This record gives sequence, structure tokens and C-alpha cells, in this order.
Amino acid sequence: MDIDIFGIVSSAYNGFLQSAFFFYLKIFSAFISVLLFIDVVLLISKRLRTDIMIALYGMPTGRFKKSKYIPRWEAIKSRLASGSVAGGKIAVIEADKMLDEALGKLGFSGKNSNEKMEAIKAGQLAGVEELRNTRILYGKIMGDPGFETSLEEIKSALSDYERFFRGIEMID
Repeated sequence: MDIDIFGIVSSAYNGFLQSAFFFYLKIFSAFISVLLFIDVVLLISKRLRTDIMIALYGMPTGRFKKSKYIPRWEAIKSRLASGSVAGGKIAVIEADKMLDEALGKLGFSGKNSNEKMEAIKAGQLAGVEELRNTRILYGKIMGDPGFETSLEEIKSALSDYERFFRGIEMID
């Protein structure tokens, strides 16, 4: 009574490998493997993007919904298109409100954009030095409603705001 246990197990194993169940199990496993591979690639790309932003800016940049900010920026620019200095002043005020919101989303704390701008280290964000000079104009407009300025000065200020917003990928 010699029973070949190894032969029985081997033939059962070979039968399982040839079964339809195992074929579908292989297809299911391949599908799950592809999904996991895609997930890993997406997670690594997100991590690399964050690491690149930290290397460039010293901090991760906020993810702005451009669909929200582009129309706001276009409305600000349209105020300047009218050619009136009063409209330009309002555009500078609205651009500064947008700046305050952006700095808050980037993680800078403070009651207003002045305090948030003080928290930014030199070279941390592109265009900050120009914005500090531009905010002098904003301060004069807010301090004295009758402040006289030129349309060219307002255009220059708005271009500084725009450069900053593009640098932090808030607008295209």
C-alpha cells in the first residue's frame, strides 16, 4: 500500500493551476496590481511636486482654485481698462484683498496683509520685494482717498500683483 502523497499533491496543484478559477484569479490580481501601480505613481508625483515647491519657495505652495481667482483678477484688470484713476485705485484695493487672501492660504498668519508680508522671509516667494514697494502705494490710497497718483503708477502696481499671483500659481 504505497501511497504517493507527493504525486497526489502535485497533481492537485497542477489541476488548480489549469482551472478556470485560477485564470480569473490571475486576471483579478493583474487588475489590482495595475490600480496599485497607478496609485503609487500618483502619490509619488504629488510628493515630488511638493518637494520641488519646498525647494523653490521654502514652503509648500497652496493649491488655489484658479476658476475662482482668474475671474476676480480679470474683473480687477477691467477696472483699469476704463482709463480712470479712481477705477485704478479701486483695482489696487481689490488686488490687495486678493493678496491678503492668498497669503493666508499659503499659511502666513497675521491680522492683515502687512503682518503676513512681514512673516515672509527674503527670497521665499518670487516678487515679494516688488510687492512691498507696491503696498506703499496701497497705503497712500487707503490713508488719503484724495491721494493723487498716475495711471502708469497704478498699472505698474497691478503688474507687480499679477507677477506675484502668477508666481504662486494663483492665476494663469
